[in-house]
Amino acid sequence: MKRALRNLLVVAAAALMLSACGGEISPTSFPGLTLDGADAYLASNLHVYKFDPATGAQKWMFPATEADSNTRPGPFAGPPLKFGNAIIVGETIGLNGRTSHRLYALSADSGVELWRFSGGQREYTDGASTDGKLIFAPNGDNTLYALDPAQLEGGEPKLVWKFTAQNKLWVRPRVAKGKVFQPSLDHRLYALDAATGKLLWTFSAGAPIASHPAIADGVLYFGSFDQHMYAVDAETGALVWRSPNRLDGWIWCDPLLDGDEIFVGDVKGGVYAIDRRSGNVLWRSQVGGAIRAQPVIVGNTLYVVSSDTYLYSFDRRLSTDAIRSSPMRVLENGLVRRLLSTPAYANGALLVPLFDGDIKLTAVDLESRRKKFDFPLATKP
Repeated sequence: MKRALRNLLVVAAAALMLSACGGEISPTSFPGLTLDGADAYLASNLHVYKFDPATGAQKWMFPATEADSNTRPGPFAGPPLKFGNAIIVGETIGLNGRTSHRLYALSADSGVELWRFSGGQREYTDGASTDGKLIFAPNGDNTLYALDPAQLEGGEPKLVWKFTAQNKLWVRPRVAKGKVFQPSLDHRLYALDAATGKLLWTFSAGAPIASHPAIADGVLYFGSFDQHMYAVDAETGALVWRSPNRLDGWIWCDPLLDGDEIFVGDVKGGVYAIDRRSGNVLWRSQVGGAIRAQPVIVGNTLYVVSSDTYLYSFDRRLSTDAIRSSPMRVLENGLVRRLLSTPAYANGALLVPLFDGDIKLTAVDLESRRKKFDFPLATKP
């Protein structure tokens, strides 16, 4: 059964991402972007970057130099976590057969390594979460690690507790009101006490969960590979609703809550607005590739990126029928690379991480609908 699930996930990942020039890409190597005021942090393949989101000027890069691939840190994946004056990032797939997978804390000012945690046995896929005291780091070894960086032991943060599920943890948990809500590929959502790791309740979906839950008014919202959206009571784990009808594809996309609507995409390119109270689909549209990244709302416009390299926009002021039939390509020629990571809005532009290649991110000016800059900036000859 475990082998069958593993094979199913590999097939799903291949279908989602197709292939890269160098061969199949692991489903655990998605770039991640985090904005923090006037600073942006990007974990992308072999490096972590800090840059100015307004201009694209790089402030630092970790590691700062190209080191031997057998000893160097990385590759990195998932959105970096800002914790005090540290940036928390995790290693994903090992290079050249290397099996170490470490979690790093980097100085937000300089990018210098502050500490590392070496307890994780497999990939960190989607970054980490925090309650302001502990760091909660989910790993592909089925385990969620709760770390206290205020207590370093031998250069590593103290392991306060750990919780082991029955399959991989490929998405960071939601943390709210003293609880940690951790999805797993074992089909379950686990609620844990943030201080102790005590299991409070378990909810079972119909397939693996790789969707970072949203929460509002005491209800958790998330999708599953069974093609359903779920609403679950955060206090008890009781089912509030399951979407009455299946979506067209697996849901590997973090839902976006906006008022009484949930916006989500699926791996077959479906874009959905869902009623937060009932789970009913309000409208559905279609783009040309898989959707893994969370949608972004700027003003009256919903933006969606897809594996077909295009950034799409939906004008929410239009009638429902018009929204269904009129996704608009913001850049007619696309962004060249697959778009599988959540963009961020800053300074009139949408910062869009690219899946692979030398260009790690493109800033798209939303007023002119033109590229503002590529990151890293091109160096003069």
